[in-house]
Amino acid sequence: MAQLLRHQIILLAMQHGRAPLPVSPALWKGLLRRGDLDFYELGNIARRFSFLGDGRMVLAELNIRTAATPHSRETFSKESKIVPEERP
Repeated sequence: MAQLLRHQIILLAMQHGRAPLPVSPALWKGLLRRGDLDFYELGNIARRFSFLGDGRMVLAELNIRTAATPHSRETFSKESKIVPEERP
């Protein structure tokens, strides 16, 4: 995961013609605590990091985003409570 994120950051820096930003140990630890991230999410994190330039802000955005999205269990339990309308 770390190599993929670093590779994405380097590619983005090359596209924009600037030096790649160093990734802080706090950002690494925060991403490891989040668990398994797929390739698409790593690309989004690399884009946000290259734009913001601050790992703490990236982690804060990720925490806000995960707090705002409902868990799959909650979604399924709400859907099971919906009763289909009876039609003639």
